[in-house]
Amino acid sequence: MSIDRDKLAAYLKSIRFFSSLSFEGCRYLADSCHQNTKKSGQILLYEGEIPTYIYLLRKGKGVCYFLRPGGKKSILYHIIPDRPFGVESALSNSRLTGVLELTEDSLVLSIPVAGVKDLMDSDAAFACQVAHYEMDSVLRLTDLVKDLSFGAPARLSRFLFRRALESSTPHNEGISFELGLRKSMLADSLGITPETLSRIFSQLQNENIIAVEGSKITVNNVRDLVRLSEGF
Repeated sequence: MSIDRDKLAAYLKSIRFFSSLSFEGCRYLADSCHQNTKKSGQILLYEGEIPTYIYLLRKGKGVCYFLRPGGKKSILYHIIPDRPFGVESALSNSRLTGVLELTEDSLVLSIPVAGVKDLMDSDAAFACQVAHYEMDSVLRLTDLVKDLSFGAPARLSRFLFRRALESSTPHNEGISFELGLRKSMLADSLGITPETLSRIFSQLQNENIIAVEGSKITVNNVRDLVRLSEGF
């Protein structure tokens, strides 16, 4: 696929991960990028591989997951456009902890990690920005691993409490927010079945801890939600 390198450099500059780079730095990366269309269900990387690229979706979606005994997928994180992935393993030359799979037809940008490391060596501000990104990613993964150690009701309660903190709107009836993803995707993220998720939602509603209207969640009793989150 033919690429306009200047437009690609401008695109990279618009991405938060690369925003501290000069246009010339982004152009340096754009010169070595590959851009390809890939089909839904295609595996980009398998667990245990060491990435030589940092990836970006310009469109499409994907997931990073690991397989549990019996073949069930546990989602580590969702891959969305304009957010780099495979960063930590690529920069540290370490093996990937999950499978990277596309869940929609996607336009994938592959950026050689060698070029990113070159710019980190020559640009202290960019190196600092990358370090902050990696630190945030490690903290998110640590939270996920911690969540998976709890029972299913606590996992959902912890997720709802986080969403309430991040994007809630207080009003007379309680604290409301949008769920932010389909319930099937939420079940995958929490490592539970959709049936179990529905049962826990019903339990929380029956106890008047939350109210559910489509994708809108209203927290009626924050204290009990925190209690079910097991101290979160």
